[in-house]
Amino acid sequence: MMNKPRVLLVGPVCNLSGYSEHARTLLESLIEMEDTIDLYVQDTQWSASTRVSKYLEKYQRLINKTTQLFNTRRDAEGRINIAGLFDCTYQVKPPNEFQQMSENDVGVTAALETTFAPPEWVSKCNLMKHILVVSEHAKKNLKNTKDENGVGISTPITVIPFGHDDTIDCIDIYSDMNITTEFNFLSVLQLAPRKNFDNMLRWFVEEFKDDETVGLVVKTHMQNNSTLDRHATKNRIKALLDSVNSKRKCKIYFVHGNLTEQEMTSLYNPEYIDCYITATHGEGFGIPVFNAACSGIPIIATNWSGHLDFLKIPVETRTGKKIIKSHFLKVDYDIKPVDQQHLMPGLITEGCEWAYPKEKSFKKTLRFIRKNKETTVDDTENLSKYLKLNFNIQKIKGKYKELISSQIRPLTVQQEEYESEINSLLDDLI
Repeated sequence: MMNKPRVLLVGPVCNLSGYSEHARTLLESLIEMEDTIDLYVQDTQWSASTRVSKYLEKYQRLINKTTQLFNTRRDAEGRINIAGLFDCTYQVKPPNEFQQMSENDVGVTAALETTFAPPEWVSKCNLMKHILVVSEHAKKNLKNTKDENGVGISTPITVIPFGHDDTIDCIDIYSDMNITTEFNFLSVLQLAPRKNFDNMLRWFVEEFKDDETVGLVVKTHMQNNSTLDRHATKNRIKALLDSVNSKRKCKIYFVHGNLTEQEMTSLYNPEYIDCYITATHGEGFGIPVFNAACSGIPIIATNWSGHLDFLKIPVETRTGKKIIKSHFLKVDYDIKPVDQQHLMPGLITEGCEWAYPKEKSFKKTLRFIRKNKETTVDDTENLSKYLKLNFNIQKIKGKYKELISSQIRPLTVQQEEYESEINSLLDDLI
């Protein structure tokens, strides 16, 4: 009987983060292929983000299976020799962490939200047989990258985006929040420099400081969903609000903590939320923006980077011509170098650039949606329908499985040819 190709997924499958969602979508696709592959999972920790027991329980079988296999290759000093152990690996991580683990390694990444990546990424990416990214922006980011000798990334790069799961039912998460405002915005983000939260909140308050009918729901954290993080995050937001206008009339609703998938999905409820806003410097994809768009909520966003992949969709004009049309309120921007204080060794390095949304443009879109929401209804509904159809999670998993099958098929053929040769030799001996 032919042995199945041994496949390893490396990634933060038990955390709450964008990379974790990416890893889980790929893992679920691989699990559906277990009749043709021998699957293993090495769970990693994504920064200081929260770990979720539900995912640990769900994937415990594969994690334990992997630990047992690694233990068979552990030496007296605890080092693990994985040479020849796997036929193929999928490594969900930033490219500076890619490593050669088999003869068929695939890097899976959001790349960077800047104009290009660090030069040291080139050699790491070229270790891979294939690279999977979530947006055309991420692909362009890698294609723009050169090392100190002018050498670029030669590994093939394929775009497979995130998917929308329409099987998660919404609940009324807002009924206990004491929402008293009639027009409400939403923003879901980590308080990290790239998200440009301070400017977004400042501009929002300055625009609606005298309007008691307007509110902003902010689901956020600094590092994770712990109690300590809750207090630190709440204090930071309060200090920022007081520095802008302590007597503002608009309301800010602070949400923190480890929400379930159903609760997170329910944040994007168009019965309560009138518009989703972000003043981001750049996105690899933009999962919260995507979730809001799928839910039929109008979007205000910086007109640059990964979220344009799903906020600009094909439409047919009255003359029957197909064009690509933006279905969101665009915030103008400048492309400028990332501030020195926000550089990160191995990730965002000297010379990298990203978008700087313009205050005047952001405030203009806030004013427009507040007075003219009804004019966005058609675009919002059309976008939601398009995304639910074309970015459905089953379609996305199908794209993963199709690609994985094409990568695994040669390994299966090699195995079949090898076993056929062995059987032929055995027959000759008999």
